[in-house]
Amino acid sequence: MNRVGYYRLPPVRGVFFSPVQEERLLLLGCQEVFSDRCLTNAIIRPGLDKALAALAPGGTLAVLSLHALAGTTTDLLEAVLKLKARGLHLVVAQPAIDTNADPGFFATCEILTAFNAERAMVRAAEAALVSKGGGAQGHKAGAPPSQGEGGD
Repeated sequence: MNRVGYYRLPPVRGVFFSPVQEERLLLLGCQEVFSDRCLTNAIIRPGLDKALAALAPGGTLAVLSLHALAGTTTDLLEAVLKLKARGLHLVVAQPAIDTNADPGFFATCEILTAFNAERAMVRAAEAALVSKGGGAQGHKAGAPPSQGEGGD
């Protein structure tokens, strides 16, 4: 299948599908649309799994917003990079993203993921240094050294 849509339903009693969301995804050229019910930080998403299984490499997953893919930025980056690793494209209605036309979104996500990993390593190194009693002793960048620190 070339283009598959996916959306998440709000956790409202009695609502089992959203014709408005499904119609918008069909207008984006989706041959089939899958959905899941929103649950707080739901990790199990059978609808998303079915949508991805319906796509062959080179296919496109279409969503109305990035919120359909994840609840946090870190999880979103992970989800997007999994799409790329499987050779899939992503189309988002709002904000307008189409990796078929501009794969730069994938490159941006890779950069942000690397930054996040580096940030975690830097924080861990800083915490280890502080716990050992080392590290900067409150100097500000560009501030002149206080008396006794090499001043005349």
